Amino acid sequence: MTTIGINTLVYMAELNTGTLQSELLPVIAGHGVTLAEVRREYIASDAEFDLIAQAAQANSLDLFYSVPESITIDGKPNPGFAGFLDEAHRMGVKNVKFNQGDVKDVAKAVLDDIDAAAAAHGVTVTIENDQTPENGTLDCTVASLRHIKELGGSIGYTFDLGNWFWRGENATEAFSCLLPAISVFHLKNVNGAAHREDLATTMLEDGVIDWRSMLPQLADTVPVFLEFPIPADAVAGQVAQVREVVGA
Repeated sequence: MTTIGINTLVYMAELNTGTLQSELLPVIAGHGVTLAEVRREYIASDAEFDLIAQAAQANSLDLFYSVPESITIDGKPNPGFAGFLDEAHRMGVKNVKFNQGDVKDVAKAVLDDIDAAAAAHGVTVTIENDQTPENGTLDCTVASLRHIKELGGSIGYTFDLGNWFWRGENATEAFSCLLPAISVFHLKNVNGAAHREDLATTMLEDGVIDWRSMLPQLADTVPVFLEFPIPADAVAGQVAQVREVVGA
């Protein structure tokens, strides 16, 4: 059965007014989910890593970790890669997500080193399509995932449903193309505006993406994370919509 998670970006209003992610984890657990994804850009201090670990354990949450950095740069692992995995291990994280960077061009030895480091830290690693020209196009994502597979790498793939619109790509076509590779699913809907500067996320029921037809096609092992800002009083309703579709 599909597992539902909540990325702390859901509570962006609270984060932007100083609420700690460790303080949000009990709120997330209160929606009856067992997965939460924390974001590195909102970790306020070194002490927060331990507070997040404690809050996750106290609320029986499995943690994922979003790191807004390229996994590889200039053909080598990101210089901060080991440190990011140390942070993940400290929090008890299960999966760490990076931008894809130039992973489509790296040598097998680099992929082997990434896999070994992930295994040593007890985490899995995924790459994501983001909203940038470097990391967000379908061609780039296909090339990255093909390269990883051909060289026997273990890096998985976090599919972000809404990000395709910011690159002028067709989200439905991207989903069909990349479905076999998806390890984690970031769910959001968008208004479908013609101009990039007018694009915005919407409540699930208000956007142009037929996400309801997509979720049943995912493998049961693929967790689905809500990952867009939602007013606090609307989160329960958004979770309920996802739960209705996936039967969780």
